[in-house]
Amino acid sequence: MLSLSHTSGYAVLALSCLDNPGQRWILAKDIAECTNAPGPYLSQILHALSRAGLIETKRGYQGGYRLCRPASAITVLEVVEAVDGPGCFGGCLLGLDECTDERACPTHEFWKAEKLRIRAYLAGLSLREVAAYEQRVLGCCASGTPRAGPCGNGRAGAVAGIAGTRLRERSPAKPRERRKESSTAVTATCTRLGPGSRTVQKRRRAR
Repeated sequence: MLSLSHTSGYAVLALSCLDNPGQRWILAKDIAECTNAPGPYLSQILHALSRAGLIETKRGYQGGYRLCRPASAITVLEVVEAVDGPGCFGGCLLGLDECTDERACPTHEFWKAEKLRIRAYLAGLSLREVAAYEQRVLGCCASGTPRAGPCGNGRAGAVAGIAGTRLRERSPAKPRERRKESSTAVTATCTRLGPGSRTVQKRRRAR
């Protein structure tokens, strides 16, 4: 199906983790844990974002990565083009090698118009909006939401934690022990002595 590349997705998630009050420096290992991105792969993405002027890096003690501009001033289109290049929306919808205005396939005009719409939409979508979604729904590290480890146990851990909390809230609490009260159970033992006669012995047992 049509969608942005995995590289673009990881880049957007990584920058969402850098959107934090005070623009604190965030370590690469914390970004990797927050996004579930493989370390070497994430390093290449961060390098590309740095070359594009979207983030800055600092080595040494208390170093890491942080945004060069406020998240509200960075668009998703900038992030996508930083890692996938300005021609990432090119190509034919049917995958044909030769598809131009002069030699157009049946979907050429449709896809040409849709690409312009997609670019315009991503150009109007800020990183802050994506980060707000990450923080609200998945509890990303930038929100300050307490989670296990520097940024939690990744997306699966965050979703499981939220689901578990909601499940506990919806489920009625079960009593840990029965109400203590004196009760007895009557056990009847019947001994048949003969036709039409019966002796019933009752024994009380405390429960």
